[in-house]
Amino acid sequence: MSDSTHLDGSVGIFSFAESISEIERLMEELVSDSIPSAHSIDAVQAALKHLASGGHRVRAGLGLDAGIRLGLSHCDSVVVGAAAELLHNASLVHDDLHDGAVLRRGTPTVFAACGADVAVLTGDLLLSSAYAAIASFSRPAIVPKMIRLIHRRTAQVIQGQCGDLSARKRPVTELARYEAIVARKSGALLSLPLELALLGAGVRDSFGLAQEAAESFGIGYQIIDDLEDAGSDGPLSLNILNVLKTGNTSAEAVRLAREIGSRHLHSAVAAASGLPNGSGELLGKLARVMNERL
Repeated sequence: MSDSTHLDGSVGIFSFAESISEIERLMEELVSDSIPSAHSIDAVQAALKHLASGGHRVRAGLGLDAGIRLGLSHCDSVVVGAAAELLHNASLVHDDLHDGAVLRRGTPTVFAACGADVAVLTGDLLLSSAYAAIASFSRPAIVPKMIRLIHRRTAQVIQGQCGDLSARKRPVTELARYEAIVARKSGALLSLPLELALLGAGVRDSFGLAQEAAESFGIGYQIIDDLEDAGSDGPLSLNILNVLKTGNTSAEAVRLAREIGSRHLHSAVAAASGLPNGSGELLGKLARVMNERL
């Protein structure tokens, strides 16, 4: 998620900033768990540095806001937000390794600073920390279902990343394939915080809407990112303009990409508005902000 995306949310009597700070502290605590500070291993140091590099904590905010709106305790809402955010950051570390990226948020990536081996271990540590976070949810009986849900969404992200990697050898020329890859890569970890909150509140029948909203938002966001990266992405990159240039001029491809992106973002708003107790309101607000960039 781009650092140009801003969040503000409703978290009851707690300010959004204070609550996000709680999530930050919990993530740092879990990453450092059982490792004496004087003997920190490289992966712990790298994970802490990565978390400290910034980001707008979109997934943390979605879980936090949805949890409070659905009646979860503040502590449980923080746990949901932390679990989703840790998973997202694990995926970023591994993505940077796959892409050979040297910068993220204006600072060296774990891969660039510490090498491939430490990047793999750092991503694994962040992933493991997400499971540790959800283990502290206050209703132990529901934790196994949450763990299974986390696994399913993580598997979807992995499928999406595999699709992205395969696209570098066989360029994607079909819009439906592009959307399917992006929906898995981006949508899964956007729907997860909403679904964890819904599951914790006992409202599983809204999972479909949460997935629809998140996948539509993820595709719309990725299209905006693709348009902004058009000058730097190569012909084998998974970029919607590379998909749409087949049979269209460059100008027509840009116009079509904006139309498709806007359609997905409108779909995200519509689906998010159907989630119970306004639990999709923050995602809908983000989708409207993104649409203004088109």
